[in-house]
Amino acid sequence: MEESNMSLTLLLTLTSLCAGVYLGAVRGKLLIIYKKNYLHILYYIFSAFVVSSSIGISIYYYDEIINNTLAKSLVVILFLLGVSLIFFTYKYLTKKFIYKATKLDPIVNAFTSKADKDDIMLFGGDLNFFGNSTTEIDNNSQYTHLKSLNFNKISILCYKPNVQNDKIRYGKLLSELTNVELRYYQPTRADLKVRGRIITVNGVEKLLMYNKTDTTGYYQAIETDTANSNGALYINIWGLVWQLATRPSATEVDSFKKLYNGN
Repeated sequence: MEESNMSLTLLLTLTSLCAGVYLGAVRGKLLIIYKKNYLHILYYIFSAFVVSSSIGISIYYYDEIINNTLAKSLVVILFLLGVSLIFFTYKYLTKKFIYKATKLDPIVNAFTSKADKDDIMLFGGDLNFFGNSTTEIDNNSQYTHLKSLNFNKISILCYKPNVQNDKIRYGKLLSELTNVELRYYQPTRADLKVRGRIITVNGVEKLLMYNKTDTTGYYQAIETDTANSNGALYINIWGLVWQLATRPSATEVDSFKKLYNGN
């Protein structure tokens, strides 16, 4: 009888604990959808413990459990909770910092709004995140928001445009953004394929970094904290790449503007 009570106690305790963790995972999914962290590893460890415990208890206390409907039900529930927590963690917690392009704009804009208006630095590529045409740029939330903030200086790392359409797009940015300076990656492999922004908030540097995933239209957050080594590394990388980058000549800048203005 004591062993039977012991098995029930263990099952009830683990089932209750697992249910609590599962609800906590759901709550985490709802409250921290776009924040990157590694709590999912703890959920995986706990899930594996729960699944293995349900199997171990059912084997060790088999004689007591097999004739006890409640005990059998708890074993099944505990096992299913553990397995479902693994799938829930994989589906929602492991990937919750990956989001659609449509979700990117409000995140980037909210981050940019916090900035002091002295300077903002952008890791770019061909700058198509603003749009692939002048019409798209006019309707692009990131562009219109950045333009409205009137930064004293906007520094952008990007590729040198080689085709007419890209030169026109660059001409639009150079014509409409206040105090913008473009520099081309030199060499081009200096582009680490990350995109994002570095700002200062009350004199303290902050950054939001992300890159494209293999799935078109989805982005993955990389870093948002300058307090750790990775965040500080991106700040240092910016400084180095910016110094090595090539400035477009005044003639080149003027030619882009003329193309945009139809001259």
